[in-house]
This record gives sequence, C-alpha cells and structure tokens, in this order.
Amino acid sequence: MPVEGPDPNGRCWPRCVWFRCGKRALLIRGNEYWCKWLNEPCAGPSCSYAYCARGKLLPENRCGLVVRRITRDKITPEDFKLDIKLKGRLAKKLGEEDII
Repeated sequence: MPVEGPDPNGRCWPRCVWFRCGKRALLIRGNEYWCKWLNEPCAGPSCSYAYCARGKLLPENRCGLVVRRITRDKITPEDFKLDIKLKGRLAKKLGEEDII
C-alpha cells in the first residue's frame, strides 16, 4: 500500500507515492516491491534508476519533503559602513546630515 512521504527515519523508500523507477520496472508483489528488470527485490533509492516524481530525493537517500531549510543572514546590516560625501547643490541642500 503506497504511503506519501518517507519512512520513519526520514529516508526515501519504494512505498512512497512519489517514488519512481527510471526503467519502469517496479512491481508490487504482495507486501514486497519487486524489480522486474533485475528480477530481485527493489533496492529502493540506492538504485541508480530510482527518482522522486516531485524531485525531492536528496543525497544519502534523504526525503526532501520532510527536510526543512535553515536560512540565516550571513551579513548583517551593521557590517555595511557607508561614508558618502556629497558635492555641489545637493550637499548644500542636505547640509551635514547623513544620507542614510
């Protein structure tokens, strides 16, 4: 019975709804997923022809559907120090005030 998403360890597996075989050789025999091309049980995502229909298969057979991104700002606004000198009419209009 197909299940959406990874196994309990977060790994991709043949039971996932989005798991596909590039050779179209995946067959379900009872509770076992079978490879018609090799005539052996399916190796899962470690097979070179396996892919995810949603494109979420990550290295080390991880499922990208459950992995969250960690995004951080590497550069903070304090890292930028702008010292702008103005000339001409614009300098007279603004006076000695900071532009920012």
